[in-house]
Amino acid sequence: MRSARICGIVTVLVLTACSVETTSEVPVSPIPGSPQVTESELSSSIPVVESATPDLSLTSEPSLTPDSSEPCLERHGIVESFSISKREQEITGQIYTPPCYTGNQDHRYPSLYLLHGATETDQQWEELGVFDIADELISSGEIPPLIIILPREKSWISLPDNPFGNQLIKDLLTWVDGEYRTSTAREHRAIGGLSRGGNWAVRLGLLYWGQFGSIGAHSTPLFVGDLELLSGWIETIPVSKIPRIYLDIGRHDKDLTKSSAFEEELIKLNIPHSWHLFPGTHNESYWQEHLKEYLLWYSSGWSELQ
Repeated sequence: MRSARICGIVTVLVLTACSVETTSEVPVSPIPGSPQVTESELSSSIPVVESATPDLSLTSEPSLTPDSSEPCLERHGIVESFSISKREQEITGQIYTPPCYTGNQDHRYPSLYLLHGATETDQQWEELGVFDIADELISSGEIPPLIIILPREKSWISLPDNPFGNQLIKDLLTWVDGEYRTSTAREHRAIGGLSRGGNWAVRLGLLYWGQFGSIGAHSTPLFVGDLELLSGWIETIPVSKIPRIYLDIGRHDKDLTKSSAFEEELIKLNIPHSWHLFPGTHNESYWQEHLKEYLLWYSSGWSELQ
C-alpha cells in the first residue's frame, strides 16, 4: 500500500436540477511496453440516456497542461470522496488528483472515468491498486498527470429505469469539470470499466462520443441488446471522431463469447480498435495483472501532454 495518502470528503448540493495471440487487425495505437493484438465489441437494447446527441458545449475549451518550470517532488496523489445531490438523487464516489495538483494552479489535466463491476462499489478500482499504479507511472514519467474519477453505481435495475448513465453524463461530468482543473477537450477525457462497468463505458462512450475520446472495455459482455444497436450508434459518429477503443478479456472468462461477438462486429463495421485475449478468467487477479497496461493505453492518447 502507499506510504502516504491524503484523503478528504467533498459534499455538494446541486440546486438545478488475458499470453496474447490474436487475429483480426485494424489500425490501432501501440501501447508502450505491452503486447500488441487486435480489435473489437459492443451491445445493449434500450437507450439509458435521454439522447444520443452529444452536448459538445463541454468540449470547446482547449487543453492547458504546460510544462512546469520546477520539477514535481511529490510522489503520491490525493484521493477525495465526493457526494453530489440533485433532485433527491445522489452520486457518490472518489476522485484522485495527481502529485503537485494543488501547487500547479495553471495546469489542466486529462480525466479518466473508471466504472466498477456489478455488486461492487467505487472501491473496487482502488482495491485493485489504481491509485498506486497511477502514482508510479506519473512519477516515472511514463504517463502524464491525470485526474481519475471513480463513480459508484448504487442500483442494479435494468435499463431504461437505471438512472446511472444520465447521472454520470448530465450531473457528474459537469460537476467534475467545474470543480477540478480538467481539460474539457474530448480527446483528453476517457471512460472505461470492467465487467458491467465496461458495458456502461461502451454505451455512454458511443452515445456521447462528443464527450469521450477513448473507451476501455475490460472483460465486457455488453448490456443485452446493445450489440444490435452498435451499427446505429456508429453511423451517427463522424469518422474522424470515432473514439479509440480497447478491449481485453481472459481466455477462460465466462463472457468470452459475448465479448468476441462485440469485437467481430467492430471488425465488420471497420472500426479501429485494440483487442487483447489474455490468459485468465473473470476476477480481480486478472484485472490487477493488467492494470498498468490499462493506464498506459488510456494515457497513450495524451502523449502530447507528457
